[in-house]
Amino acid sequence: MVRTQIQLERQTYEKLKAKSKGSGKSISEIVRRSLDQTIESQETDLKWRRALQSMGKFSSDLNNLAEKHDEHMGDRW
Repeated sequence: MVRTQIQLERQTYEKLKAKSKGSGKSISEIVRRSLDQTIESQETDLKWRRALQSMGKFSSDLNNLAEKHDEHMGDRW
């Protein structure tokens, strides 16, 4: 782990301190988990945005792809 220092608003610190006391977890652990979840969520959102932006940009020239996608995909999946 890398040691770092952050500054928090007093109100945020007090909430974290109460959560720490109530959960038995350190403030550091709570902050680490929160940051991990936030970063993961943002990465997932970015992947979804990219996927949605690609919709309709490709053409297969197959007129029954939606109905017979298993046959067209074969062993690729």
